[in-house]
Amino acid sequence: MPAKPKSLTTVGLVQTFLAAAFVVWLLFFPSTGDRFAWPVVPRQTAMLIGASFLARAFLGVHLWRGKYWHELRWQEWGNYGFLVVIMLATFWHVDEMNWKTDIVVAHIWVIAYVVEPLMLPLITPRGPRKNEPLPAELQKGPVLMGLKWLSAAALVVGVSLAGLLFINPTFMDTRWPWTLDPFDARIMAAFLILGSLWAAHIYFAEDWAEARSGVAGLVLFASSNFVVWLINLPITDFSRNNVWTFGIGMGLFAVLYAFYYWRHERIALRITASRAQTAST
Repeated sequence: MPAKPKSLTTVGLVQTFLAAAFVVWLLFFPSTGDRFAWPVVPRQTAMLIGASFLARAFLGVHLWRGKYWHELRWQEWGNYGFLVVIMLATFWHVDEMNWKTDIVVAHIWVIAYVVEPLMLPLITPRGPRKNEPLPAELQKGPVLMGLKWLSAAALVVGVSLAGLLFINPTFMDTRWPWTLDPFDARIMAAFLILGSLWAAHIYFAEDWAEARSGVAGLVLFASSNFVVWLINLPITDFSRNNVWTFGIGMGLFAVLYAFYYWRHERIALRITASRAQTAST
């Protein structure tokens, strides 16, 4: 199997550091969100974007620590989708960024989300070996049909919400559980595209080894969003739309993906044990 390009290690390290910094800032200190690269308010929005960056940190660690390209194929579609959407959102709202009060953070954001989407296609592997099938010794069992249908549902829901958030954020403000700013809405759309395209890859994956990390990433994304919703329930305005729909939806996706992760891991353990037994005889 082809090795990971060494330049992806640097990309992963930088991405992990930035995403972790954004998680700490927005998730744990949401009251300072107005001093981010742009004013991220209210508290619920700051915490949701901060929690969503956990998925980016998860992805960054894989790019940093992974050794072979087949270990990273699960993230490619989602990573490209996220970067394109977030770059467009940044260009669209660049005049709203904190150029006067937080010029350093604003520059870091713009540079990071212009350079990475443009450079990543130049360093990603190409050629016939990029998508070659996994050898038998690396396979962990077929992807169950239930997980495929769950991922199809996640794709439809995620792309629908992302499209509305990006194209018509004013409408989505009337349907969101809390007040929504157009810039924040388009940034949220990028994270939903990230998760949706991870789900698409899971749907098309033939083996659990190809889907495993994507499922773990979706469990992290959905569960962290659910926790943010739960923490902010006491200050939620229940006269707004879809307060319960948001929380129940995120919680349900988290539970179902966690269930299928557990079920596939049990199958993979049996396959590994069977191989070891066969090798010893």
